[in-house]
Formats: sequence, C-alpha cells, structure tokens
Amino acid sequence: MKLVVEKNGTIEYDPTVPCITASFTDFMSSDQFKAFLDKGLTHLIEKKKSHARLLWLADTSKHAVQPEKDIQWVAEEWNPRALKAGINHVAFVLPENVFAVRSVKGYAAKSAAKEDEIKEGVMTVEFFGKIEDAKEWFRNLKPVAAALK
Repeated sequence: MKLVVEKNGTIEYDPTVPCITASFTDFMSSDQFKAFLDKGLTHLIEKKKSHARLLWLADTSKHAVQPEKDIQWVAEEWNPRALKAGINHVAFVLPENVFAVRSVKGYAAKSAAKEDEIKEGVMTVEFFGKIEDAKEWFRNLKPVAAALK
C-alpha cells in the first residue's frame, strides 16, 4: 500500500512482512531527503502500534550518492528517534552505483559507532541485492526476548 509518492521516492507499507519500504529513485536535496525520511518515520511509528516488530526497508537500488552530512544526520538524529519508537531492524537494497554503495555502507558504520550512546537498543542493519530477499530475511527472523539490563 503506497503511503507517500514524491518525485524522487515512494514510501509503502507491506503488512505481510511487516515493513515500511522507502524507495529512492533519484537524488534528493538535503531538505527533501530529511523530510522524506521523517515522513517514513512517522509511518513507522504509526504502523508499529499494530506490530510487535517492524522493518525499515530502504530500497536504494536507484538512489544517487547522498552527501556525507545527510548520512551523518541519519545516524545522529533519525536513528535514535527510530530506536526510541522500537524500530530495531533496517535492511538496504544496495544501489547499482558503486559510489552510492559506499554512502550506504558509510551509514551502517556511523550507525554502529553510535550504538554505544543509544540507550533504547541496537539497530540491526543488513544489506541485500533484492527487495524480496530483505523481506524474506525479516520474515524468518526469530523474535528475541528483551535483554535484561
């Protein structure tokens, strides 16, 4: 079900996984990128109310390179809000552009570096070549009981 349709991206909900898929189809300015991700997070928070766990699936297969400052913003601003909302799983469909792949993997490295500072939990980030592979991975994950602190 399409939730958001914009010039350079769409956000969809698939209750069978369950997941919110953000598909990037071209370059987004910093403001567009942040607003797009914030819309996605709003939908994640809303749909999380109906699911014990929910996947954020970023289809970056057609995405251009996003500036480093935007990747930093995701790691430092967006991720903590997602974790606080109970979003602990992120999957990427890797871009075709080798430079964009570096950008996506840079996000994962920055996210891992921030995990020690985030009290709400850990974000698991995985990479795939196809959307269906990412969905299948999440469907097959075994629920994990909350760790005692």
